[in-house]
Amino acid sequence: MTLSELIPRPKISLGIDIRGGVLCHALLSKAFGRIQLLDWGVEELSAEEKDAPEILKEKLAGLVARLPKHPVLIAVGLPRRFVTMRSINMPAVSDEELRGILDYEVERHVPFPLEEVHYDFQVLERDAEKATVLLAAARKEEIGRHLALLQEAGIRPTALGVSTFASLNTLLYNQEHGAEPLSAIIDLRDGEAELGLATKGILRSARYVTLGPSAPLDVLAPEICALLSHLDANGGERVGRISVSGTGAGRGDLLHHLAERTGLAAEFLHPFRRIKAQGVDPQVAHSLGAAVGLALNGLVPLPLAIDLLPKELAPARRDPSLTMTFRLAALIGVLGLAYLVNGAIRERRALADLTAKLHQVQTEAAKVEQLKGEVGTLASQIATLQTIDQEETRKLDVLRELVQILPKGVVLTLFVVEKREIRIGGTIPGSASDLISILEQSPVFENAQFTSPVAQRGTEGQEFQVKAILETRSAPSPEGRRGVQAKDKQS
Repeated sequence: MTLSELIPRPKISLGIDIRGGVLCHALLSKAFGRIQLLDWGVEELSAEEKDAPEILKEKLAGLVARLPKHPVLIAVGLPRRFVTMRSINMPAVSDEELRGILDYEVERHVPFPLEEVHYDFQVLERDAEKATVLLAAARKEEIGRHLALLQEAGIRPTALGVSTFASLNTLLYNQEHGAEPLSAIIDLRDGEAELGLATKGILRSARYVTLGPSAPLDVLAPEICALLSHLDANGGERVGRISVSGTGAGRGDLLHHLAERTGLAAEFLHPFRRIKAQGVDPQVAHSLGAAVGLALNGLVPLPLAIDLLPKELAPARRDPSLTMTFRLAALIGVLGLAYLVNGAIRERRALADLTAKLHQVQTEAAKVEQLKGEVGTLASQIATLQTIDQEETRKLDVLRELVQILPKGVVLTLFVVEKREIRIGGTIPGSASDLISILEQSPVFENAQFTSPVAQRGTEGQEFQVKAILETRSAPSPEGRRGVQAKDKQS
């Protein structure tokens, strides 16, 4: 094992959002708990391009080819208009039991036959008696159409999220002081809007609205006010803010009118409050909300974790506990047989068990020896790094001593420290012959001598090259050196 293998590699995740004639992407990396934006893009598609799969396929393939780093996670957003969402009350049982119940109940809550949909669910709230479950479903035909386009572009997604949920995840993740009492997101683009509402970080509503020829405010304000009235009727708290995103967000006057009509603070979405990002145009940053929320999938725990990617297409997840479970099951089986067989078989089983254990101990011993060798290698590497660090510190001490003792006006053009030998060169406005005595008087240097004849350089002074041997004791600190000088003056 090398030193570089001990350093964790950054986890790279790509979020792709294709909605309303706009292709957005965000590439994030996570290393040492810090998330950084590596690449982003907001590209508006013409009417011909967004309805032409071949053109969109080429744009997606080009997008992935231009990325500065290859992502291990790729999350794609499914537009909210293709997703049926319900909030239902269920018994307070485990997630596995809930899935078993929903397999029979889901057809009651979606407008399509069960065999035509793929669904996922998430428990939003749970108490001792009941659980509030978010159910999201989409037609397999629509999911297949999106996945086929991605596959033709050479993209294999690891997650299929919902655009509105992704925008809300970005909003909630970037709230610096925890979830606000009420958080709303409005994503506007190409005559449509997606609205998401959460209270204290828990989803309450996610809707899709067609704006048509009407002004956005005329459609959005009544929708939001209706949601707020519903919350008021259920004891909700109307304190919070509205965040607006998307290419159709327009100018700041929309924020002013939204705040005036709803009584809530309104602002453009800030998707990078907790993400290190450089070079992002502030005018388009809010349009990356859904793409950033998709890219966060797999990097951090998110409030909304709906994934509509079919299980057969989802990446395999390794469970490290399975190996141990199988070993324990095998051991239990061996012990059970040992109690059931007769004495002769019991002895043979015991011998085989001991042989297996001996082999395992030998294997583990070999691994221990291998680890010892790796530890030795690491210790050698650490010692080398420490030696380098000490050498660099030694150079700084020597340079500090030279600054203290050399006369004013000396210009050094050569400074080399090799083991115990130091070589310096440059020009001195006075006589270079004084340098030997100056260096000999220092507690750091000894055996100082010129390595080449002193040359006169006109009015600039004399050019010199000197070498000396470093004393075996450490060079004094600046404080110690000043103390020595003070004593010299007193004497």
